[in-house]
Amino acid sequence: MSTIHDVAEKAGVSIKTVSRVLNDASSVSEKTRKRIEHAMQALDFAPSAAARMLRGRPTDLVAVIADQLTTTPDSSEIIKGIQSVCEDLGKMLIIGETGGQAHVASRLVADMRTRRVEAIIFATTFHRPVTVTDTLGQTPAVLANCFEAASRFAEVIPDDEGGGYAAAETVLRAGHRKIAFLQLIEGMVATRLRLQGFRRAMQDHGVRPNDAWLLHGATPGVEDEFAQLRTTIDGLFAGAERPTAILCGNDKMAIRVIFLLQRRGLRVPEDVSVVGFDDFRLLSEASDPGLTTVTLPYREIGALAARRALAKDLAPGIVRVPCRAVLRGTVAAPSGGKAGQ
Repeated sequence: MSTIHDVAEKAGVSIKTVSRVLNDASSVSEKTRKRIEHAMQALDFAPSAAARMLRGRPTDLVAVIADQLTTTPDSSEIIKGIQSVCEDLGKMLIIGETGGQAHVASRLVADMRTRRVEAIIFATTFHRPVTVTDTLGQTPAVLANCFEAASRFAEVIPDDEGGGYAAAETVLRAGHRKIAFLQLIEGMVATRLRLQGFRRAMQDHGVRPNDAWLLHGATPGVEDEFAQLRTTIDGLFAGAERPTAILCGNDKMAIRVIFLLQRRGLRVPEDVSVVGFDDFRLLSEASDPGLTTVTLPYREIGALAARRALAKDLAPGIVRVPCRAVLRGTVAAPSGGKAGQ
């Protein structure tokens, strides 16, 4: 790779003169400037990002430090949101993945600071707390899909409580009162917040939840996290009192629930309404009928985090991005038929 010394030698000038051209100094004659520019082109010379920063110019580099975003199909939308803002503003995105290892994160932070990135965005695959222990110096930082207990940074997260409310309200407005909620893994931030939203919606509509129908549809630490769903569905429909609507922790769970209901001879939505969460379109739009769900706004989260980072809008605090209902074909008014008998 050519250096400033090579350019100076080829152009027959001093290194200081080449430096002046790189800094757009007016003290260099037009003839000398063109000779140096021709030398740069001939040598395929490009000044380093670090050198640009030393000259007081932005490097146009933005860093994302994530756990496993690029290999997680749904949450990779966060990267797409960040990338869209970078493209609009003429920035280049650098992505480093930690694999969940703190020492890798520390190394990546140090590397990004060496590259003089204009901002660092920390992002996670699911809504969870994090602790940023690395020294960031003056580098702006924003958290996307995660938060610190101390709230030292600008943090952009999904409004999971609002999403739980939206899911419940979708079936309540359709007339359902017998509603089961199959939640995500116990202990997750999203699980707790969505249940709060569900309970709030039920209270607002004057409906008392059946606590026996508030279950966890996913099992942690197993190859098939939905392996117990069949047993769960069997339990819901074993007695005389049965739900007419089932809310699910995510779209993958909802699709499995629909399959299990159909195996029992129940139609969706004629006999049982089903609502997912995420709006993972490879599933929600491909199912027949289309899956009514609640969007998890990953792309918006990424885009908003990038805008705040690059605008230096770094006031500590949380921005919650709405999780909105997406109405398709798996919710209808209760029929009073097989399910609710």
